[in-house]
Amino acid sequence: MKIAVLGAGISGLSAARLLKDKGCDVTVYEKNDTIGGLARSRTTGGILYDPHGGHILNSKHPEVMEWAFSICSKDNWQYTERNAKIYFSGKYISYPFELSLCELDMEDAVNCVHDFILSQQGERPDNYKDWLIWNFGKAISDYYMIPYNEKIWAYPLDKMETHWMEGKMPLPSKKDMIRSMLLKDPTERKMPHSTFYYPLNGGIQTFVNAVAEGLNIICGSEIQSIEHTGGKWYVNGDGEYDTVISTIPLPCLRRVMELPDGVAECIGDLKYNSLTTVLFECPETDITWLYIPSHDYRSHRVGYQSTLTPNAINKPDRGCAALEIIGSRFNVTGLENERNILPEELGYRETLDSEFTEFAYVIHDLNYRKNITHIRDYFSELKGFELLGRWGRWNYNNMDLCIWDSMNLVKEILSK
Repeated sequence: MKIAVLGAGISGLSAARLLKDKGCDVTVYEKNDTIGGLARSRTTGGILYDPHGGHILNSKHPEVMEWAFSICSKDNWQYTERNAKIYFSGKYISYPFELSLCELDMEDAVNCVHDFILSQQGERPDNYKDWLIWNFGKAISDYYMIPYNEKIWAYPLDKMETHWMEGKMPLPSKKDMIRSMLLKDPTERKMPHSTFYYPLNGGIQTFVNAVAEGLNIICGSEIQSIEHTGGKWYVNGDGEYDTVISTIPLPCLRRVMELPDGVAECIGDLKYNSLTTVLFECPETDITWLYIPSHDYRSHRVGYQSTLTPNAINKPDRGCAALEIIGSRFNVTGLENERNILPEELGYRETLDSEFTEFAYVIHDLNYRKNITHIRDYFSELKGFELLGRWGRWNYNNMDLCIWDSMNLVKEILSK
């Protein structure tokens, strides 16, 4: 079987490797000069940088972990317990916020507990903003949930749906919250990716490169055309492929492939946002991620690379981190002189590197389900053409779920 994979991100590479190992003839097309997609790493002045946000590995699917460690030995990874914090009113509150109320000032904690106990009354709202208030209560929503989500999505929360967040964010019960208050122990929590693995050397790129080993990858090959003639698929005029697996963003796919007007219109209505990350040197810390809900600062999150691996920076007693800002591309020159980027104490003094990512996060707006159902229904009937990945399927998946989807898609292809 001859197969073309469009995009050398973690989804495309995983599918290609799995298919190649089953004896398929696979060619991977990648528009960039380097592979990895959103899961790329590079080194700047001896400092490790994941330019599209930190990507870590853990999964509820044992098959994903077994496969990952068969590709890149477990000895090459650091195991870490997540130590995420929220910068709230000048304090570092443990994540998740709603299970760390014992760390708040008394009046704030009382407001949060009171409103949380009275929450979840009446019919469940169908928009994200009202759902946050309904699920967590007004105080927790006003203090953290609403301002943080306003920053990370940069999209009206009352125009977003609610189904996407299940499994993406901790949803503790009222008993969990009361227990954490009585024990005064914010570590009593269960959440996705509370522990994870990250390569000791080379960043997540080390895993990406291991997956790509032995694959036929054509870099610097942006997709210009996809055509179906005589029962075969042609990519950029080449190929005669039996199957095409596309991980490229659906708006890009619409530009290179003939689609029915209704499908093209649904793709045009899909929402997403963009991201700029900025690498900087900082004081040493054991924090993995820091969330910043306040609108006083443009950055919504800081990821500490030097906590993921001790080999991230070549300076003793120093750390490195990447701040993240949602929005359109902007000039980062002189950004370190602006006082509304990060709290002063975080130590952002100099921009060491930066990256703009057009396609960063899928936005699940109120039209999302209608649009994506119509799109997927069309492609499901298209013989030999498969959608895959965060941007191919237009679904907010972490790296492990991208691998899991790749595994399932390969099983389907090989069973036909």
